[in-house]
Amino acid sequence: MPPPRHTPTTTAPTASAGAAFAQRQATVNRATLPTPEIADFAGPWLGTIGGCSVDAISEAQRGNGETTRTRCTAGIVTSYWITYRNLADREAAEARYRSQAAYAAALAAGAAAPTLKSTAAGRTMQYIEYAYRIPTGNRAGQVVAAIWWSDPTKPIAGVFTCYWADLASSWAPLRDLWAQATTTPVQR
Repeated sequence: MPPPRHTPTTTAPTASAGAAFAQRQATVNRATLPTPEIADFAGPWLGTIGGCSVDAISEAQRGNGETTRTRCTAGIVTSYWITYRNLADREAAEARYRSQAAYAAALAAGAAAPTLKSTAAGRTMQYIEYAYRIPTGNRAGQVVAAIWWSDPTKPIAGVFTCYWADLASSWAPLRDLWAQATTTPVQR
């Protein structure tokens, strides 16, 4: 008599691997962000970042027009979640990053031109890739690659930064981090 054959059974779908962790991570990170508006903006990425803390720096040390800046990490990437006093201050920041983007390809080959990008949630974001060289200190001369994005209608923005060498001189890892979260929002 032949041995019985194994027949697959239908099972209920399960959450993707790591979903429970990502949801808990998102909850912890959401509590760290200073306003519900910036927490909602950062929401799609909150399950993939950690170690969030509000920068304890003075108004004079912050970028022009910033009211809060929260720093988080995702492995080799540092993220910042920024609120501005108003749209004019956010637009001034965007103009600064656009000017840096004009020279980004010379420092980090393959930088994309500033554009509008849509997320999976249907939000249109102003998206800028830029790069700069560290001017002083023990990392002087090293290049940092960054992605800055913002909802065009709100005084908020996000930034991902990473040393170009840590990205193996490729924009792909940084773009992937940005795109992963835009296509896989974390439940609240």
